[in-house]
Amino acid sequence: MARQHRVWNACSRTIAGTLTRRRLSILIGGICVFFALSFCYPNSAQLAQEYSDRLKREISSKVTRAITNTLTDTCTVVNEQITKKRATTGNNWIVVTTINPPTDAMEILCNLEGWNVVVIADTKSPKEWSCGSCVYLGVDEQQCLGFDIVEVTPFKAYTRKNIGYLWAIQQGATTIFDTDDDNLPTSKYIVFESTTGSVIAYRPVNEDSEKGVNVYAHFGRPDVWPRGFPLSEINVRRPVQYLPSFNSLPEYERQIVAPPPLIQQGLADLDPDVDAIFRLTQGHELKKTKFCKMSPSVQLSPGSFCPFNSQNTLFKHDAFWGLVLPISVSFRVCDIWRGYWVQRLLWDVNGSVLFTKPTVDQIRNAHDYLADFKDEQQLYEDSSRFIDFLANWHSDSTTLETRIIDLMKGMAGEKFIGAADVDLTERWIKDLQMIGYVFPKVSTVYNHDTVQKSLEVCQTSPQHLTDSRLLSVDALRECMATTKADPDMAKIQIIKSTDTATVFKDILLVISFERSSFEALEPLLTIYKDHFPNIVFYGPDVPEGLAGKIKSIDHGEYGYKALILAMDEAPNYTGYIFTSSNTVLSPFQLAEMDQNKVWKHVPDLTKDIRDRSKPPPDQENWERGTEALWNDAASFTAAQKERISAFTGVAGPVDIKTHTGGFYIPKRIAGEFKDLLNHFVEHQVFVELAIGLALVAVEPPAQWEDMNERYLWSDPHKWREILKEPGVALVHPVLQTSSFPKTATDIIEIWDWTKVV
Repeated sequence: MARQHRVWNACSRTIAGTLTRRRLSILIGGICVFFALSFCYPNSAQLAQEYSDRLKREISSKVTRAITNTLTDTCTVVNEQITKKRATTGNNWIVVTTINPPTDAMEILCNLEGWNVVVIADTKSPKEWSCGSCVYLGVDEQQCLGFDIVEVTPFKAYTRKNIGYLWAIQQGATTIFDTDDDNLPTSKYIVFESTTGSVIAYRPVNEDSEKGVNVYAHFGRPDVWPRGFPLSEINVRRPVQYLPSFNSLPEYERQIVAPPPLIQQGLADLDPDVDAIFRLTQGHELKKTKFCKMSPSVQLSPGSFCPFNSQNTLFKHDAFWGLVLPISVSFRVCDIWRGYWVQRLLWDVNGSVLFTKPTVDQIRNAHDYLADFKDEQQLYEDSSRFIDFLANWHSDSTTLETRIIDLMKGMAGEKFIGAADVDLTERWIKDLQMIGYVFPKVSTVYNHDTVQKSLEVCQTSPQHLTDSRLLSVDALRECMATTKADPDMAKIQIIKSTDTATVFKDILLVISFERSSFEALEPLLTIYKDHFPNIVFYGPDVPEGLAGKIKSIDHGEYGYKALILAMDEAPNYTGYIFTSSNTVLSPFQLAEMDQNKVWKHVPDLTKDIRDRSKPPPDQENWERGTEALWNDAASFTAAQKERISAFTGVAGPVDIKTHTGGFYIPKRIAGEFKDLLNHFVEHQVFVELAIGLALVAVEPPAQWEDMNERYLWSDPHKWREILKEPGVALVHPVLQTSSFPKTATDIIEIWDWTKVV
């Protein structure tokens, strides 16, 4: 009781001392002036509010200082005691605050080779606390460190860690590991992962509903979400959106969309950091949740956000400014809010966050989930709005220190934090400067428009479709294969990356069979049915049992007759993909292509073109119908001849040879293309001489989407591996090999990747 009276008296004296007669008269006068002028000056309310907030901050600061001094009687520790603890120095520091005796996790942390540990006590912490070589700073000792933030740091609060961060920096830290006493390391080594081999995730700017990136999905658990993830997103089974992998990015784009990671968040297995909603509704998942440890690290591109916490997090020296935890929000909010605003400012210093596989098992201390739920209300209500605020925030300040303060004031103005955190941050910056910390310079690299332009370049890269996704998917498959040894891996999931059925809903896929290839029908249906809602098959001499599935047509060596018939029977599609039964397409690569353009590999002018006034370079397939075609004056229009001549450089008749594994024709030129093909059929032009010439005649190749086609005449058995390579749209031939599956059962394992890549 006596202690409570002391605190109350201190508060009363401080408030009374702050509101002197002069200040009281000024405050009353200000209120009067506010009401008098509000009718004439619409911004008078803002001025009054700013004055009020400043006065509240001053009162709050003095009250907190009074309470602190009263509880601890200021510094009472002899200097030698602090000096002895300052003898522990080093580059690598672990910072923990605890109210518990040493846990199993602390026993490991305090004995990690190459690491120093500072443990920050609170009023409920044991007086005598000892573990390995850890430095334990009691409450009384903290008052003697000379840090300005001590005066405003509350007791019985997780944010006392802020004192530990400053201690570690002062003792020479170049790397700080931020963790808790219930995170059990699963490795002897705490290191920054190399970005080589990592993938880069981003938030599509054209999807306003998508507020953040759920990195848990990248590690195989899209059904789990990190604490602080916007609730509007938790039921959306959206795959992670990837750019090309770090190794595939051109150097310039890499600097823009994948700046060096300055912070690394490792995941936690068993009882990961999820919110109270997850714990209250999916308790059966607790203490056995596991992520895929084979997944590559994932880096967030500027413009993207994902919550990260203070439980398994590495900070490099250039990110130490971002360690400070806010004191005006709840325990369950403070580290998440820190993670969000730090991500925004990392862009300004050309930095990023890297998320890595689990490196700790969380053996969670006892929690009251309902109490956590109440503590997390601000996360549930404001996370989405906070992300939008940060994504659009801008400062013209030329130093990081002033930008930090600018951001804190902006956050306080939007009620994400209180005024006390503006004061705390100002003190934090002064403390950092006092102990010699050098803030990184504001980078000239980051610019919103520049980033968006680079993102667009990366998204159109040939590696965009499969490179990163395959790295991710292949790792998840390896984890799923370990289910027998680790049943928890059965929960690993892979989300289909592109809704191809929607992309191709107005496209007709036309497949032409040869006489001997009808056995491929079932495998082809298995491959394509989930991607292409509209498929039609044509073939000669169709067996009676397949008459309802394959339309009969006698096309001989002119398989494109099937496309002509399909266009006649179904003229209202927005485009037509034509392929053969011994070709396999990659639906996901095609889904990335422009449906208003022709899709075909552009012919090589040095070897695919023949001036018909000259002898053919070889006898193979050059004299199969084109002579009669060119002799018929009705075959080409003047405009078509002009396009052919402009591309080939040949003024007269010319042959263009192309492989015909597949191509796409948009509706806007489908009619002209079909009419031209009818002339080719009339003159029995061989398919390899027909398609390229007809496509060039109706559309200049400069306007095509150059399709990556792979023809494996010399090594056809590698078709499955080749099709998985970045950017490959089709592989031909496949039916000539024994590796082509004959049934749907055979093909499921081989082609399951196309449903998820």
